[in-house]
Amino acid sequence: MLERSSALVGVMKDGGRDGADGKRRLRVGEARGWALVQIAAYPGTAVELRSAMEQLLGVHLPDVVGRATVNGARRVLKIGLREYWIIAHDDPTIPAALQSAVAPTIGCSTSLSHSRTCLWIDGSSSRDVLATDIALDLHPDVFPINFFALTGLRHTPLMIYRSGQNRFELYILRTFALWAWDWLLDAALPYGYEIIEQK
Repeated sequence: MLERSSALVGVMKDGGRDGADGKRRLRVGEARGWALVQIAAYPGTAVELRSAMEQLLGVHLPDVVGRATVNGARRVLKIGLREYWIIAHDDPTIPAALQSAVAPTIGCSTSLSHSRTCLWIDGSSSRDVLATDIALDLHPDVFPINFFALTGLRHTPLMIYRSGQNRFELYILRTFALWAWDWLLDAALPYGYEIIEQK
């Protein structure tokens, strides 16, 4: 098995920058140690897939696209009519477990962990930073915790997920991770930020 390494190795060392008022109002970083698997049911097998997934994950699958259900460090996001993303933090066994649980007669399971990078931003000015280039209403009345949306950041697609009151996670293609990181730091600079490097 190939070892997974960060696309941002070596660029997270500066620790952060003060904002216009000399303060650091935001925290930014890259989430590591997570797995992402996409599962999909074939036409007519959605009920069987749901039963298998709920038994394995210990959480009800969401019924509405754009919402997630959570069980500890596991999240299930409904991304299409019969499609889901499963994000599991600190559980490297989940891709193999899902592949075993999804019988080839009812659906398919595809690991996407190596193709995505997860950047995050946290702080009272997070929405202001993201609003500079992401055309979504991120007010908590419209986009509450455990909601997500597939959207775009200039020239590349991304999935934005609200994981806390002021915390947002950006799942972006690994190819664009360095560009997105540079964009995030540039947009956060007026507010000041601290880089949190996960070991």
